[in-house]
Order: sequence, then C-alpha cells, then structure tokens
Amino acid sequence: MKKALLQACALCVGASAVHAGGIDRSGQGINVIFEEGSVVQFRLGYTSPSVTGTMLGVDSGEVANNFFTPHLAYKRAINEKLDFALIYDEPFAADVSYGAGYPLSQNPIPGGRTDVLRAKADTDAITALLRYKFDGGFSAIGGLRIQRLSANVAVPAAAGYEVDADADTALGYVVGVAWEKPEIAARVALTYNSKISHDLSQTESLNPPPPAPGGFVASFDTNSEVVSPQSVNLDFQTGVAPKTLLFGSVRWVDWPQTVYDPPNYPPANPLVDYDDPTWTYSLGLGYQFNEQFSGAVTLGYEASTDEPVSNLGPTDGFWSIGLGGTYSLEKAKISAGVRYTDLGDAIADGAGPGARATFEGNSAWSVGFQITYALN
Repeated sequence: MKKALLQACALCVGASAVHAGGIDRSGQGINVIFEEGSVVQFRLGYTSPSVTGTMLGVDSGEVANNFFTPHLAYKRAINEKLDFALIYDEPFAADVSYGAGYPLSQNPIPGGRTDVLRAKADTDAITALLRYKFDGGFSAIGGLRIQRLSANVAVPAAAGYEVDADADTALGYVVGVAWEKPEIAARVALTYNSKISHDLSQTESLNPPPPAPGGFVASFDTNSEVVSPQSVNLDFQTGVAPKTLLFGSVRWVDWPQTVYDPPNYPPANPLVDYDDPTWTYSLGLGYQFNEQFSGAVTLGYEASTDEPVSNLGPTDGFWSIGLGGTYSLEKAKISAGVRYTDLGDAIADGAGPGARATFEGNSAWSVGFQITYALN
C-alpha cells in the first residue's frame, strides 16, 4: 500500500469541507505534521452556500455569501525524532447579509439610518507546531497559535444598531498525541485547541429613540471580550484491504464559550451566543488505482441541536458527501475534490414571540484544490 498516496487522498476530500457548526471554517487540522520529510503545502477551498428563510411572510433573500478557505503550511523534518510545522489558516469566519425588506433589516426609528441585517467576521491564524516521536509509534505534539480577529455587525431593527470592531491579536496553544503503524497505514491523532480570548476595541452606534431627532446617531467607543472556542479533533486512518484506506474524524467545538455582548446593544440578549457545543463526524474510504492516482469518497454529519439559532448563522446541523482524487508526480501530490452539503433546517430568533424565522431546504457546494511539494 502506498501510504503517502492514500493520505493525500484523504486530505483532498477534507480540503473541500464546509463546517456548519457555528462559524467553523477550517476545522483546525494539523495533518501536514505527519507528511514524510520536508514539504510545503498550499490548499484553497471555495464554498457557495444557498441559505434562505422567511419571517412574517417576508423572504430573507440569499443570506450566506460565497467564501474562500485558504491554507498554507511548511513542514520540516529536523531529525529522525523531531518535526516542525508552520500552518496558516482562517479557522472561524462569518459573512451574511439579508434583504432590505426583511423585518430585522427595518429601523423602527422614524427617519433613522437605513441598512440591512448583516455580519462579517474574520480570523487569521498562524500555528507553530513541534512533534516528538517516541518508540512504539507514539508521538507528542505541541505548539502555539497566534490569531487575529475583526468583526462588523449591523442590526437595523435594534434602533439602527451597528458595531465595528478593530482587529485584535491574541495567543492560544495546541497539544496532542498520536500513534502510527506504517505497515498498515494506521494512525490515530488526538489534538486539543485552546480557546483564544480577544479584547475588542470597537465603535457602537445607533439611533436614539424619540424625543431625539430620528436622524441623530449616537456613537460609543467601547470594549468587549470575545472568545474563539476550545475544540478537540480526533483523526484516524487504517488500511483495511490492499490499496484501500479507511479514514475519518470527530470534532467537538465548545461554542457556548463564544459570547459577543457589546454594552450598548439594545436587546437584553447578547448579540452572539450559543446554547450547545457541536459534534462533527466524517468517514471516508480511499483507493489507490495505480502508482500515480488515488481516489476517495467521504461522508460528513453534524447533529442538529433543535434549539433556536441566531439569524447571523441560520443553519442547524448538516450531512455531506464528497469525492476527491490525488495525482502524484516525482515530488508533488496534486489533489482536488468536490463536496455537497445539505444544511439542516433551523428556526432563528425573531423580532419577538411569534415572529421567528424559518430556514428550510438549504445547501452548499464546495470545491478544493491542494498541492503538496517535497523539499528533499
């Protein structure tokens, strides 16, 4: 069995994944640390979601915007026992906007400023990892992650409210353990990603209610703490027949840690919060057709919480199917994949009791491309 080909095939399908849980984008994978020798790796995914809903009989329009998920990594084998990796990704993000007629896009203040319900949040992370190999196939993994977060949110129904948060950079860490048996292409890796706390400097603004003139905008410079959540990844693979690899993963994300509650946001509830963590599962099968080409199919699933969700993330669970392939050259492995995701139906918080939004029949298509180039 050609271990490298089948590993790359598993990576290919994962490269085009879309994670519905919260605002999860990259899955915070570290598989490059297991590549043989020294390599550089580039991956780019593109997702086109179709998410629509209705509130009080008004259509939301296409809510979720298309997005890219970049990944760049460098891995070096320092010696037979020690490996180093440097990884760039965008682990969490949001980009949603609603139609102008949607109830939450309407400013209730007469003559107040106009906008639409929208949210954009971005994170960039660089992770530096070390892996030390013990006897018996065991290894320990540890490192630091530096992360940059920025956000802008508008909720016109809350007195024309908008918050614009400057970018903040903060530090977290990654620890893990792994076990490998190369003879059967077996590997199990368990990694923990710490939460990262950001202290956001932000400008909040809104239209005060009458008797202030409707066009008057009050502005406040404030601070809020926002936490990107801790998570645990379990990744596994093993050969199950000649030229055949079974692989999969389990990911837990502690979303209740993520609360965004700017001090001047008019409603009593936070602008962003989550009731439940998410569990995301994937299972795939890869096959090596010849010395150059491998293919794989993978299934994904995330259980719904059956709780009301935010309009800024109006899906609840998903299932997915993906196809991918890898072509190997002398020093490069070139992978590509496509994935279809059926996004779970959701009930979103509304403008009051009986005014919740319903999101049904939504989906997403994703494609991904990856190249891994050997440096030695």
